[in-house]
Parts: sequence; C-alpha cells; structure tokens
Amino acid sequence: MKNRKISIRLVFPVVMSASIAVCIISCMLLFSYYFSTYFQKDAIEKTGKQKNALAQSLEKEIDNMNDLTNSIYYQEIKEYDVSSRLFSEEMQQRINRETDTIYAAALYDANGRDLWHSENLENMQKEEIRETTWFRQAKENIETINYGQKKLLLNGESCYIYEISRYVEYIDHGSMKSGVLLLDYYTDSMDSVLQHYKNQKSAYCYLLDADNQLLYHPFEKQIVSGLYKEKTIKEALASKNYKIYRADGERWMLMRQQIGYTGWNVVLVSSMSSLDLETRNLYSLAWFTLLLVGVILIFLDILLFRSFTNPVYRLLRTMQEFGKGNYEVKAEEEGIGELKNLSAHFNIMADKLQKQMEEIRENEREKQKMEKKLLQSQINPHFLYNTLDSIIWMIRSEEYEGAGEMVSLLAKFFRTSLSQGKDMIPLEKELEHATSYLAIQNIRFKDKFEFKVKADPALLKYLCPKLSIQPLLENAIYHGMEGMYEDGEIEIHIYDKDGNIGIDVADNGLGMTQEKIDYIMHNKVVSSKRGSGIGVRNVNERIQLIYGEEYGITITSELDEGTTATITIPKMEETDETE
Repeated sequence: MKNRKISIRLVFPVVMSASIAVCIISCMLLFSYYFSTYFQKDAIEKTGKQKNALAQSLEKEIDNMNDLTNSIYYQEIKEYDVSSRLFSEEMQQRINRETDTIYAAALYDANGRDLWHSENLENMQKEEIRETTWFRQAKENIETINYGQKKLLLNGESCYIYEISRYVEYIDHGSMKSGVLLLDYYTDSMDSVLQHYKNQKSAYCYLLDADNQLLYHPFEKQIVSGLYKEKTIKEALASKNYKIYRADGERWMLMRQQIGYTGWNVVLVSSMSSLDLETRNLYSLAWFTLLLVGVILIFLDILLFRSFTNPVYRLLRTMQEFGKGNYEVKAEEEGIGELKNLSAHFNIMADKLQKQMEEIRENEREKQKMEKKLLQSQINPHFLYNTLDSIIWMIRSEEYEGAGEMVSLLAKFFRTSLSQGKDMIPLEKELEHATSYLAIQNIRFKDKFEFKVKADPALLKYLCPKLSIQPLLENAIYHGMEGMYEDGEIEIHIYDKDGNIGIDVADNGLGMTQEKIDYIMHNKVVSSKRGSGIGVRNVNERIQLIYGEEYGITITSELDEGTTATITIPKMEETDETE
C-alpha cells in the first residue's frame, strides 16, 4: 500500500513538478548568465567610450603643448643668435605672451651651460642640469619631445608644472650648435580635462607618467596625507584593454590608455557595485516572474492529478484503516472504470482476509495455551523420587519429626504446583511454593545453606506466572551452593522496581562467567536432573509470552562473589487475569 501511495499520489506530481522546476531553474540560470554578460559588456563599452573621449581630449592638450614647443623652437631659437640681445628680448616676450600656459623656459648647451632662462626660473649649475631627467632624456631622444615629471612650485601660491624638454639646434656667434630647450608647462589644462570625469570613490581616473608615477589623481591630497592609497596601478598596467579586479570584497573594472607617444597612461577605475546591484534587481524580477509561472504550473499540475487520484487516495485511506485493525471498514465503490473495480475487489479481498485472520488468531490463542501448559508440565519425576527417598530414609532412621515436616512441605509444594489448573497465581502463593521448596531442599541437604525471604507485603496480591521462582532457586542450589559447607546463603527479595515488580534470587556461591550465563539464558538447560526440569530459559520465555519482551529474567554474577537472578513482571491484579 505504501508503494501504491507513493506511485499514485506522490510520484507523478513530484516528477511533473520537478520537471517544471528544472525548466524554470534552467531558464533562470540562462537569463542570469545573459543578463550578467550583457550588463558587463554594456558597462565595458560605455567605460571604453569614456576612456577614448578622455584620451582624445588629453592628446589634444598634448598636441597644443607640442605645437607651442615647436613654435618657440622654430620661430625664436632658430631665427636669432642666442648670443644677441634680440634673442633674449624675443624669448622673454614670447614667454610673457604664454604666461597662461608656460611658467618658465630655459635654453642649455649640450654640456648643461645656461644660455638663457626666463626671469622667474632659478639659475642652476651645469652639473646639476646634467643630472636632471629631462636633460638626459632630451639628449637621448633627439627626434621627440620628452615629457618629464610633475613638479610642485612654491612661488607665492603653490602650483604644479610639467617639465617638458626637447633637443634643439641653435646659432651661437654664427655657429650652429646643439642643446636642450626646457619648458615648464602649467598642469591646469590637463587637470581640467581629467576633472571632467566623474571622480567619485566609485568611479574616477588618474594619470601616470612614463615612470608610473602619479601625474594626476582626484584624491591626491588624501594620498599625500596617507589617508588613501591607490591599489590598482599594478593591475591596470598589467592589463591590455580592461580588467575586472577584486579588492576588499568588491569588484572593480580597470581600463588603461596610453596618451600618444608621451609614455603617459590614463587609467579609468569603475566600481562594479552599482552594476551588480542593477543586475541583482533584474535577477530578482526575472526570478520572481519565472517562479510565479512555475508555481502556477505546479498548482495546475496538482489540481489535474488530484482529479484522477482522489478516488485512489480514498481507497488508500480505507486500506490504511484496514491495516490498523479496523476490519469492518469498506471502500467506497466510486470512480470510473478500473478505479471502481479496484475498490470492489478490495472489499472482496478484505472479507476473505478478515475470515483468515480470525482463524489465525484463534489458532494462535490455542497455541499459546498449549505452550504455557507444556512449560508448566515440565516437572522432572527425579525431584519427587529423591524427596520420597529422603522421607523413607528419615523414617527408617526414626527421624519421624523431620519426615513429617518434609511430607507436609511436599504436600504444600504440590498443592501450589497444581493451583487448580490456573496459569497465574498470586505472588503470595508463588512465594509460599518457593519457601516450601527451599525448606525441603534444606532438610535434604542437612542445613547446607540458610535462606531468607524479604518481600514487600503490598506486592503479594499481584499475580505472577506459576512456577516462576523455583527454577531460579534450583539454579542457586545446584550451581551456586556446589562446594559450600554450612555457609551458603540464598535470599529471595520482592520489591517495587520502577512501577513493576522485581523478584531477586541471590546466592553467595561460586558465581558464573558471562559465557555460562549466556548459555543458560539461550539454551534449554535445567539446573539438575534431580530438580524440577524447568530451565531458566523456559521461565523467561513463558514470562515474555505472557507479558511481552520488555519483561523476563536477567542474571548478574561475579566469580567467588555470587549470582543474582532478577525476574521483572508488571503489576497485574487477579481481576486482570486472562487465561
């Protein structure tokens, strides 16, 4: 029935729902990949356009610097003799006209000797000139204009300049010679172009010179004060076009563009957080839409299957009730075609099965009665013969008083054993039977052991299986008392055990190993051929047959210390007895 329930009521909807879920999830993953790729590509394209526009603006400013530098070279330096007064005047006038762009200018010969410099430029020794970067670069690269480092000027108010130099040829006293032209350009025009970019923490740009030193950075003040550090320079220079860079748990997009032949690089840094947020929002919308469609499809699928499986499900509930023992329940013969026939055939099967189960229960009851009778009837005649021999021997020895006591005890013993054919007797009667047995054996064995009984009077009214304690006493006498001489002790203790009845039979004998205990509990072992013939295992099986497997006998023993056998049975009064 369980398999039918799974196949009809659960498997089909689950398979269909799982198929829909797989399709929905596949669509979600495809959409997620598409959206992610699309937005990242779109962001790259937009940033690339901004980079190209920014690079073009910077190159335009560079072209203006190149034009101005070449103009000074060709219109002033090559036109006049540097040794003439006219050259100095023309150069100073030109610098004065370009004060918005050029801070200062100077001309040096190939050895670094100062040929001319503007008024606001400090005079430097030729040794110092030869050591400067811009001077060496101009001499090494005679075909190009060289763009040097950024320099801070503290003249009145602070400002920044670029040191730009180029190789030149000039006339000195009528002779053509070579030297270096130095122009200090203000950075304002370049900074103005770069400042038009966003320049926020999430999106900004910076400019690097040929030595990878910062020429411009929107957070330059924080960098100088140590409050900020640009971590993307190495990654940006390593990228050819763009690179997605992860730092501090956030993704950044880096783009680099070289500015003409200056060796300078402009780098654009954009945080992907806003893009990720926008992507997540679209993800959420797409996932919600697809999830809603999936839920609707699954709901329709369940409704459709329920219309087919409801008759089967009602039949399954009927089967479950039947399986719980309600054999009077009948299936409703409804539905169409095979479903109606299935209910009808179940009713026919249930009727037949009910009759068969009743027969089985009746046979089981008879079997249990026979088993209990069989277990109770296993009394070895050797015990009776040996006891009667002891009585005869005592009479011949003129021990009439002892013989009379033994006859009286034997009569009490068998009176309890028979118990008018009852299987269950009060614990008081069972204790009386056990005491009679101990007294008989004590007389037979000439006071080889002592025994005592300790019982809770409130428990003696409850019922117990007949002949339960005696086999444990036999085990104590014939195994525990073996080798004991007038110092043996056997104790019967009846007490409340966690709401049940506990019956201990303890001796101070030799004790047993765990292997021997297991052998006694799991094999049909009797204490002795001279005993009753009822083994401990038989008593345990009879208790479990009556009360259940949670009850029965347990044995604990220690070598040279003794053995304790414990019977555990529930409290059952005489009114509860069932035969």
